[in-house]
Amino acid sequence: MNRAVAMLNGEVCADDVPAERSPVFMYKAAEPSPNALTGVPVRLLDTLDEYIQEQRIKPSTASEWRSIMKKLIAFIGHDDASRLTVEQLDSWRDMLLTENTKRGTIRDPGTVKDKYLAAVRATLNWAVEKRRLSENVSTKITVRVPKKALLRTRDFNPDEVKAILSATLSGPWSGIDELKALARRWIPWICAYTGARVNEISQIRYDDIFKLDDVWVLRITPEAGTVKSNSTRVIPIHGHLIEQGIIDALKTGNKEIFYDPTRRRTGGSNVRYSKKVGESLRDWIRSEIGIIDPNVQPNHGWRHTFKTLALEVGIPERVADFIQGHAPRTVGQSYGSVSLPVLVAAISKIPSYEFG
Repeated sequence: MNRAVAMLNGEVCADDVPAERSPVFMYKAAEPSPNALTGVPVRLLDTLDEYIQEQRIKPSTASEWRSIMKKLIAFIGHDDASRLTVEQLDSWRDMLLTENTKRGTIRDPGTVKDKYLAAVRATLNWAVEKRRLSENVSTKITVRVPKKALLRTRDFNPDEVKAILSATLSGPWSGIDELKALARRWIPWICAYTGARVNEISQIRYDDIFKLDDVWVLRITPEAGTVKSNSTRVIPIHGHLIEQGIIDALKTGNKEIFYDPTRRRTGGSNVRYSKKVGESLRDWIRSEIGIIDPNVQPNHGWRHTFKTLALEVGIPERVADFIQGHAPRTVGQSYGSVSLPVLVAAISKIPSYEFG
């Protein structure tokens, strides 16, 4: 009887009986990959340093992230990413949200989310990409950031503009060294006429002020320190600054204009020292000039003020963004360049700050 007839009669054929040990159908588990799951520690600080080096993270960011990672290690009591748990990160987050900062205030949830957890998440993501970890446990951590009430605009009002810029003309200041006095005198004015970040200005060098096609310009470049866009831009210097004598005042011959790198106690990047220039200005504007409204930032307020002014005088948005170092909003806006004549015309539209 053939096999087909036997099957119709309900008989079982020998071929239909599965073998007890068929090597063809037996499942063999894959060998575990040689990563942290095998017991090899994945050092948090070492992993962060490798990530920083490969991705060329800016020195200021790298320094901040190392401090954050050290804070996490101290809290959890070990330096092994493979032993890091969701529960540990939950507890760390809760501690950060209830801890007083150096200013004596509770840490902002946005800072916890966008700085502390962002540093850990980026480091662990990199470790997962490198097959050192099987998962990034930090992706399971959330921070609720309540929307803040906007009590006023973030640009300076006319009285604040007058107070700051007038104070810059009131030197010399008792007990203030020459470089700090130079920063007080000129950085607020440069920020007012460019909308640049204060640390982009505090780190400029002698060679970053020069003539281009008979136009005095200021160069903001990553060669001098941290630039958020990581790209160089050249901005015409406003005529009112030239009238005030900025060229002679700042073209002193010192490589760094607003700080002295030879005063450093340790080697490494100058970013920390140029940043302190901005911090000193902030404290001066708060404590001595009296701009104490917490809803406006003493240095960053110039970026908002410039944007408002640029809109009022009709500077095209793309040109204003270039001057301030804002990233293009679309791919199309990244095409082409903003020429020097266009920039000169834009800066010329900004009225001089005059105080009668």
